[in-house]
Amino acid sequence: MIAKPIALFIIIASFLGGFVLMGGNLSALWHPSELVVILGIALGAFMASTPVNVWMRTLHFVGRFFAGERVSKQLYAETLGLLEELSRLSRGAGVLALEKHLIAPEDSPIFTQYPRVLKHPDLKKFITENFSYLLLNPPASQSFHEHLAKQISTMTNSMMEVPRAAGKVADWLPGFGIVAAVMGVILTMDMLGGDMDVAVIGGAIGAALVGTLTGVFLAFAILAPFVHSVEIMVRQDRTLFEMAASFMVAYANGVSPSLSVEIGRQIVPPEFAVPREEEA
Repeated sequence: MIAKPIALFIIIASFLGGFVLMGGNLSALWHPSELVVILGIALGAFMASTPVNVWMRTLHFVGRFFAGERVSKQLYAETLGLLEELSRLSRGAGVLALEKHLIAPEDSPIFTQYPRVLKHPDLKKFITENFSYLLLNPPASQSFHEHLAKQISTMTNSMMEVPRAAGKVADWLPGFGIVAAVMGVILTMDMLGGDMDVAVIGGAIGAALVGTLTGVFLAFAILAPFVHSVEIMVRQDRTLFEMAASFMVAYANGVSPSLSVEIGRQIVPPEFAVPREEEA
């Protein structure tokens, strides 16, 4: 949970500490007006270039970024456990026995045993809606595998709008820094003529250059790592959905719950490998 804040602390401390070791004065880097220009334009450009749903999803990923990874070995294990229990119930008591659990998963004695799944709204929706789809007894001509694959593709494409948009802003930030720098140069030009104070003019030029520095630093040291982190989160979510899909396809084709679990387990990435009961 604290890994990302520590990483950001290292980045900022290295930046400021290196400047001090070079003999710099930190006050030379503090220009709130340039931060207002750079961050304000960046925020406005992001909002102007994306729909509201991307704003909301971006806030969601910012929360995930600082809270720690939501996808874990425990989540994979819980997902497999939930799917196995649902499939065993349908095999033993009939498919219709699943209905009350799928309609209100928060009140289901089965779902409540798997709190990590309930806290992952996209995964919970994916499981409940596709088991509900099977309750409708779709015709064999409708490929369940293709149906699931299209859903996963749609969901992950929607999630990827966040790193795409944030990546665009990262590309633009150095330009916004140049805008702030040019503003500083314009103000410096007004100082020329008459009794020029070289020290004041030098400070003004330095302040203008800080705008460019700030834009580049924010783009490559702050926003770029966030973009890459979100891309990893999306890939992890996609693999989680694919594991659940492989289980449900096997279940829909009459495979036993135990073998369906094994099929799903084979999709799990090595870093999240779920041990078999006899290995646990």
